[in-house]
Amino acid sequence: MQPAAVADAGGWLVLAGLLDGVAHEVDEVLVLDATSLLVAEYLALRHEGAPVRARAEFGLALRVVSEWYPVRGLAMDAALASSGESDVEAAAALALAESLDVAVITKNRDLVSERVAVLRC
Repeated sequence: MQPAAVADAGGWLVLAGLLDGVAHEVDEVLVLDATSLLVAEYLALRHEGAPVRARAEFGLALRVVSEWYPVRGLAMDAALASSGESDVEAAAALALAESLDVAVITKNRDLVSERVAVLRC
């Protein structure tokens, strides 16, 4: 069991039980505040025409998060690290995880780190 881990959007949705995958056991789930917009957009598209369902699932996902972190401090580093070839949101989650020295939970198969554990869902 991890005491704390940063989750990107895919990892967060798996931890909330809204996407299939391995839900790693974590005491505290940490998420970038900008990731909430990405998840909200995903759920709105997933449940197009069913806003009540989208809102309900967003509420379920919000309950999983222990702490929110502002993204502005990591935005440029993440954008530069991704070089337009990978997921900027996942790169930002990894940057946060590395700065806090905790694991990152992701569905992104390309995310790697030499500093922290990358737990794939």
